[in-house]
Amino acid sequence: MAAWKLPGHPGCFVCGDRGENPLTLGLSFVLEDGTVRASFVPQKEHAGYPGIVHGGILVSLLDEASTWAASAAAQAFCVTRSLEVEFLRPARVGKTLEIRAWVAGREGRFLCVQATVEDSNGEVLARSKGSFFPRFRREWTRLVGPDERRGCHGAQGGEDRKAR
Repeated sequence: MAAWKLPGHPGCFVCGDRGENPLTLGLSFVLEDGTVRASFVPQKEHAGYPGIVHGGILVSLLDEASTWAASAAAQAFCVTRSLEVEFLRPARVGKTLEIRAWVAGREGRFLCVQATVEDSNGEVLARSKGSFFPRFRREWTRLVGPDERRGCHGAQGGEDRKAR
């Protein structure tokens, strides 16, 4: 399957439009072969300690990529139920980070997603696993379109799933 650029939410802190949210990180996510990907170069404003990216920024990247992976699979925007993060190595300001997320399975109505933040050499700096609930199908359809069917794992969900 060819790569598909995910649309983003205009006001979002991570994937928003700078015209609507000047503080957005401005990431652009792509879905390919069931994996959501994005690149990000953190700036000094994203540091916790001088030269080291704040852990909260890394958590935001992992959560956002995971939410997009779950949402694409469910064909409904998902909300985070839980997210467990491990910080393995410091992420450096000014160095490209690669973010990846994929649906690893299901637990009832929840999608289980794993994600990583890696440096340009492929070394995993942080990783997460989380549980995501499909919640907003109408919003997905509004933003993505009614005929877009790029989900995976046969996930279903959303507030209006019975209205079909």
